Amino acid sequence: MPKVLLVDDEALVRRSMQKTLLRKGFVVETAENCSEGLEVFKAALKTDARFDVALLDLNMPNFDGVPAHAAGLDLLSKLIEVDADLAAVVLTAYDEVDTAKDAVQRGARSYFVKGREQGLVDLINEIMGIISIIWGR
Repeated sequence: MPKVLLVDDEALVRRSMQKTLLRKGFVVETAENCSEGLEVFKAALKTDARFDVALLDLNMPNFDGVPAHAAGLDLLSKLIEVDADLAAVVLTAYDEVDTAKDAVQRGARSYFVKGREQGLVDLINEIMGIISIIWGR
């Protein structure tokens, strides 16, 4: 089963997405901010239980714990430094599409506009298909 890291500071959004992904058979770990997300990610690598996909909210507390616009971009950069092959997807609201496109230019595989969880499942499955072809995972 694909292993997903979901980082979002909004508890209701995080729980909703987690439930949807669990129902579809994904293994999901969550974090509520950049620092926790990086910590969970690194801990998984140490145990050889790497994540297949990371879902990163753009607007959440930064590494100093201060709410920040596009803090998810900082997390994206740090995760890619640790694992250049990571399939990261940034989560955004409608008014952040330009920032999400910037994230793709920085190494995210895609971006997803929150609120359509089935579309998220389809996107992850598509990414997993590509990973399977390229990396044989």
